[in-house]
Amino acid sequence: MGAAIAINRNSCMLHGAVQTVKSITGAVPVIHSTSGCGVQQYVGVSSLSGNAGSGDTGGLGLPSTNFLERQVVFGGTSRLREQLKNTVKVKSGDFYVVLTGCTPELVGDDVPAMTKELQEQSYKAVHISTPGFKGSVHQGYTAAVLGILRQFDKLSAVLSERDTRRVNIFGVIPEQDVFWRGNLRGLQNGFAEIGAEANVLFGPGSSLDEWSRIFSASLNLSFSVHSLEICKWLEQQAGIPYLHFDGYPVGAWQTAQLLRSAAEKLELDGRKLEESIARNLNEERYYILQLLDAYYRYGFQKSFALIGDSSIVSGLLQFLVDPLGLIPRIIVLTDDLPRDTQASLSKSWTGLSAGSTLEIIFEQDGQKIEELVLRSGIGLLIGSSIEQSAAQRLNIPFLPVSFPVADRTVLNKGYAGFTGGLTLLEDLGSVIIGGTAL
Repeated sequence: MGAAIAINRNSCMLHGAVQTVKSITGAVPVIHSTSGCGVQQYVGVSSLSGNAGSGDTGGLGLPSTNFLERQVVFGGTSRLREQLKNTVKVKSGDFYVVLTGCTPELVGDDVPAMTKELQEQSYKAVHISTPGFKGSVHQGYTAAVLGILRQFDKLSAVLSERDTRRVNIFGVIPEQDVFWRGNLRGLQNGFAEIGAEANVLFGPGSSLDEWSRIFSASLNLSFSVHSLEICKWLEQQAGIPYLHFDGYPVGAWQTAQLLRSAAEKLELDGRKLEESIARNLNEERYYILQLLDAYYRYGFQKSFALIGDSSIVSGLLQFLVDPLGLIPRIIVLTDDLPRDTQASLSKSWTGLSAGSTLEIIFEQDGQKIEELVLRSGIGLLIGSSIEQSAAQRLNIPFLPVSFPVADRTVLNKGYAGFTGGLTLLEDLGSVIIGGTAL
């Protein structure tokens, strides 16, 4: 029997699929589950992801079959048919995605048949099995993206002619990454500077048309272990190679390494690439120098704890250590990682900061994480709103960067890409100088 987890921040597979689908412009998620599943996704996820709201197709307006005891006994297939018929009347979208929760999966409703009926009425629709008991929000993201790709012929024509300058970006999970919009934009802007086009697939500008261009890309980029399965499937089915990174790049140097790696696979102008890298490195160096007075006056070089998903922690950790020179003490990774990934991260990060003792911990229990922080002796805490009380008890600066973030408004800010490091430095400087959380 699994152990109970206090203050779990990873939610369930259905919730991950909902927030993934509703982050695609024009997509309408329809959940075949109890009403509580949709409410919990809104109250427990969307409203705690930087207060960015539920969007056009989420929140309390999320279409749901509101599965009840009657459907448990007699089956919910007819109820799903009714819900789909009514949804297309009140929710206009480019396509519809039926997502199943725990109870309908156990009952065995024929969801594919109901989705086919909707398709026969000239609506674009797919169905994806996403019962919460099968995994966390991270598996929900994977299932949603793969589910759409596997059934894409039901939604649109596939553009398969190879574009040597196009890349697909995977692994930045909407809402689970509180800064997902800004992070995707930062990555997209980096590629645009060197003459490449990045499909980010979510947020403003995303559309069914952008998804149709996935299969014509020359390279897939995975910024999370949870997007590896997607990239491997596309390699097998569409022949698109991929590059995998532990997390998205933060700052000019990390972004330069990403672009150089991608440029080896793409037909890019090497001179334009190096000119862009040099310009951004010089600009970052200029602004860091402008902050040196405050850096020494307010004692920026603190020992710190960093808590969050591996894809978010990776780039932040590297930027905090170099070029900022802060001292890592405890890194807590809160997503459910395979054992081989845990071993790989521990090995690659342990020697990151010379002369300091760095402890890397894999833990999802909020209470245990707080106990670790309270006895760590750190001078700075970077994590989620769950850890804010620990920072207050230690009377140290606190910066919320990982889910959940309840006390910040986050719209298009991000830490990924060339300018992301400076954004992080501004936020970090504000809490250190102000002595309070953002």
